[in-house]
Amino acid sequence: MLKGMPFGPLLLPPLLRIAIRNVWRNRRRSLLTVLALFLGIGILVSVRSLLSGLQATLRDEVVLSQTGALQVHRVGFLNSVSFSLELDLPADDVFLAKITAVPGVKVASPRISFPGMANANDTTAFAVFTGIDPRREFEVCPRRAELISVGAMLAQSGPASTILSHDLARLIGVAIGERATLLANDKDGVLNAIDLNYVGMYGQAHMPPPEKKFGFVPLAMAQEVLRMGPRATEIVVAIDKLDDAEKLKPLVQAAVGPTYEVTSWRDVAAFVEDTIAIQNIVLDVLGGIFLLVALLGIANTMFMSVSERIREIGTMMAVGVRRWQILTLFLLEAMLIGVSGALLGAVVGSCWVLYLGSKGMLLRAGIFDKPLHVHPTIGPGYVLSVVALAALGAVLAALLPSLRASRLRPVEALDSL
Repeated sequence: MLKGMPFGPLLLPPLLRIAIRNVWRNRRRSLLTVLALFLGIGILVSVRSLLSGLQATLRDEVVLSQTGALQVHRVGFLNSVSFSLELDLPADDVFLAKITAVPGVKVASPRISFPGMANANDTTAFAVFTGIDPRREFEVCPRRAELISVGAMLAQSGPASTILSHDLARLIGVAIGERATLLANDKDGVLNAIDLNYVGMYGQAHMPPPEKKFGFVPLAMAQEVLRMGPRATEIVVAIDKLDDAEKLKPLVQAAVGPTYEVTSWRDVAAFVEDTIAIQNIVLDVLGGIFLLVALLGIANTMFMSVSERIREIGTMMAVGVRRWQILTLFLLEAMLIGVSGALLGAVVGSCWVLYLGSKGMLLRAGIFDKPLHVHPTIGPGYVLSVVALAALGAVLAALLPSLRASRLRPVEALDSL
């Protein structure tokens, strides 16, 4: 009871003590409600951390095995409908030095992507080839090396060597150590050929459809068969911090000049950002459902509490307790339940995330050629926002039953039972 207590702004601490007592006296119901919110918040934090770790891994897989952080092309190259050898750019050390001179840039590696044919054992197959710098390429995209499942890297083999995808090697019937012929048209349309030693297989035998027919050759060999000289079709750039890609893009653009265009991994692999955005939306919807179910439990608890304490409410009003104090008391009880469940769920979920983040998780996905090492992670801002949202939701869920309690007339409340 509040009899004998002063009323006014200084009433909050006594109200809070009474709210704690009221929550504890119905401990079974309160514990069940806290448990529901604990599970909801704990699952939400765990799933969010796992998804954040997976998203970071997917981004790194794309950037560090395919696109690089930044790319440099001739203006219009990315909008061309096919591989355009005419839209080439310098690949000499002088031009590359302009790029690597930008603070924050580590390595710049030239590439040439072109259509061609691979021939061996009287069998010919169309494929897409990429001429790469055997040393710089694996500094820009270090995870490419992890995808060479059999054999050696180009830097460990002679200049006349090639790495083929599993599907392409199987199609032309060539084995590691055997020779294959690369045929391609230069920019004048003349068909040229060069013999290469098959030194490494890219990918696994279980790579998903459609068939992946492609190969890698040393940049010098690609320049020779395409009659391009010291030129390339793109420069791939590695930077110190991947998050600085957008900030470094205009600096690299200023270094190379207006004849060329600089794009980030977000520009050339927009599907990664789109996938992450869709995943976040789905998680927000599922998280909202989890939270809503838990908050409905709080609303049900408060309705039952009001129904059971009608005579008590009437007595409180009869001794001078104001309606806003009754309202505040029930809202405090709901907030205590909400904060308790949310804090427990957030703490346990965060501890679980820290454990998994330190150990890592090995996930296998059919669209990737190798297992993904995922380290779940969660930011303190997200945890605090979830706890605050749960507390606010608990108050809103209890608002209707609390208003009902505060609007009871003392005579009716005392005569109700």
